[in-house]
This record gives sequence, C-alpha cells and structure tokens, in this order.
Amino acid sequence: MKKSQLQQLKDHAITYRLMEQQDLHTAADCFTHSFQREPMVRHLKIRKEDFNAFALVCCQQAIDQGLGLVAVENATQKIAGFTILQDALDELQIDLTAYPFLLPIFDMLGQLQGQYISDKNVTQSGEVMVSFVTGVYPEFEGSKIAFSLFGHSIELAKSKHYRRMITEVTGRLSQNGVRRRYSFTPYSRILYRDFLFEGNRIFHGLEDSTLSCVLMEKILD
Repeated sequence: MKKSQLQQLKDHAITYRLMEQQDLHTAADCFTHSFQREPMVRHLKIRKEDFNAFALVCCQQAIDQGLGLVAVENATQKIAGFTILQDALDELQIDLTAYPFLLPIFDMLGQLQGQYISDKNVTQSGEVMVSFVTGVYPEFEGSKIAFSLFGHSIELAKSKHYRRMITEVTGRLSQNGVRRRYSFTPYSRILYRDFLFEGNRIFHGLEDSTLSCVLMEKILD
C-alpha cells in the first residue's frame, strides 16, 4: 500500500496513515500509555517512565521499515492511536537486557512465536507478518480506533505480499474482536497462571486466573 493511498483512509473524524518521523515521540508516548492497560504490565507494575525509551526504539524501527501506522484526529491533527508490524523473522533492534522488567513478557511472546515459526517452517523473510502492538490513548479507548488500525495493518501486510499474519493477543476483549472482526484463528496459547519465567510462576495471582495470551493467525488473500 502506497503512502498516498494510506493518507486517504478516513473514518469519519480519523485519518489513518503511515507513521512518519515527525510522529516518533507522540507515537511512543501513545505506546507507553496504552501499554499500561495490558494485564501483564499491570501485574508486574511496570511504570510509564521506565517504558518510554523502549517505545521510542520500537517506533523508530517501524518508521524506518515503513511498518507503522497512526490514527490522526482530523480536528486537532493529534495522534489518537498507532500500530506496529514486524516481519516474523526480524528482531527488535534493542538489547532487552537493558529493560529487565520486560523480559518475562517477551519470553512468553517469544515462546509462542518461536513455536509457530518452527511448526510452520518459516525460513524466509516476507512470509509471515506479525502485528506487534496496537494501542490508543486512554481517551480513545472503546472508540473502535484500535480495531480500525488493526484492519488497516492487515491491508498493509497484503500490499507487501505477505502470505500470513499472526498476532499475540493478551486480553479477552481484543482476542474476541480479532477473531470476530478479522477472522483470525487461535493457534496456540499460554495460560498466564501456568507460565514459568526462571522457574517462577511470575503471573500467578493475575486478576483473571483463566486468562491466557493467545497467538492467532490469518491467511492473507
């Protein structure tokens, strides 16, 4: 999908377009704020001020690769939400050991994605796109902007000729929405209460003991 095409994707008061360099700090700030609503983040009590540097690196990589989208409020020209995609065989250009509070989360996500790559024998870039993260500012929560961003990210993956798309969905509402709206199929899951990190059930006591992180997939036409 070309930049000019994305700039024309409007949904009433919102325009969806590629993330640009001028969006870096606001997109990272949106990432940081939206991340606070994740079940694992709340349980681990990760603070916004500890997360922003990581968000900046992720957003910069998305801009460099042309794999980030933003939702812009037409009236104010402010970013309401964002999404970041990533090739399944690509790696974040960051040393996660510098962010030890994130290691349990990425260990869980890595287990799910690594098993999928192994099962499907994914050996070349350009085959499987990952919906890495999608988020909105708190005031836009429940506005359906996040689901619209997710839909546009599917079209971006198709435009780059990816054959499949996967996403690791951490909350029940998002899991239901991705399945019903966009026909993603659950592939594998890890119950938070059973997940072991360095021998410890680090998410034991999560507010919903039946909640799991689910990897879902979609075949792209």
